[in-house]
Amino acid sequence: MSVFSVLYRKFFVKRYDDDNIIFHFAYTDFPGMEQRPVEFQSKQGLTVRGHIYSYPGEHGNDLVIFCHGMGGGHRSYMREIERICRQGFEVLAYDNIGCWESDGSDIRGLSESVNDLVSCMDYIASSDELKNRNIHIIGHSWGGYAAGNILNFRTANIKSVTVISGFASIDSFTEGGFGARLKAFKKNLQNFERKANPDYAESCSVDAFKDTKSKILLIHSKDDKMADIRTGLEYVKSRVENPNVSYLEVDGKDHNPNYTQDAVSYFREVFGEYEKLVMMRKLRTPEQKKAFLDPKDFVRMTEQDEDIWKRIFANMESAK
Repeated sequence: MSVFSVLYRKFFVKRYDDDNIIFHFAYTDFPGMEQRPVEFQSKQGLTVRGHIYSYPGEHGNDLVIFCHGMGGGHRSYMREIERICRQGFEVLAYDNIGCWESDGSDIRGLSESVNDLVSCMDYIASSDELKNRNIHIIGHSWGGYAAGNILNFRTANIKSVTVISGFASIDSFTEGGFGARLKAFKKNLQNFERKANPDYAESCSVDAFKDTKSKILLIHSKDDKMADIRTGLEYVKSRVENPNVSYLEVDGKDHNPNYTQDAVSYFREVFGEYEKLVMMRKLRTPEQKKAFLDPKDFVRMTEQDEDIWKRIFANMESAK
């Protein structure tokens, strides 16, 4: 194994579990919300686990798939999932391989999110309950990359795709993600990904969007430091001319454009202080870190921007 592979696995391609330091919502935090478990197999035979969430009542024939970002699991996005459920939809959300409830000693690579979404679509196609549903896919960051690329591999019943802060391809992310800090390792990273998921490693959402009839919405903040807008929205916009693809640029929202401005500001305040104290070695143990974060207002920190969600739901409605 190359030195790069060792370091890539140590710092990036590792297993991500809930360390119980940061508070994450559960469906039980939202009165009346229901869930039922689902699981399916990846192409490699690993089990992907998730849940279908909803509120009681009629849901129509639409099913939303929510794809989570890196570093967490689908419960890191329960405020987003709850907002979609409150709109009357059922939401299928799962943990990628190497994350939280799902199998895997690590995430296998950036391209694993595409691998798992393809497996999810195959599971839906084989399910008597789900196979005839209209599918809407929403993904953030790593999940946005998967959502943007799924149409290169599966198209049946996919009516709309919403990419939030997602990068178009591993190539574009290597060039500009994390402040372009991965650029020097581009060749090594690409070789690693080709070995991990050869079917998906070189996929790019530009190819998926050029002729698609699905309704596509890309949302990105101009000041995103994790996945630079040039790796995602701007990358696609400069290469795709398709009236079914629309773009929403915001500013001042960093990596969470679907949050309110106050939520983003509060997030920066809390975690800015948190990271400073960690650097000063004043927060060293999990218990100390948890004690610092426990009193913080995570409802305020994850408040959803209704204007952004109106655009998302309008895009989904336009697909009917």
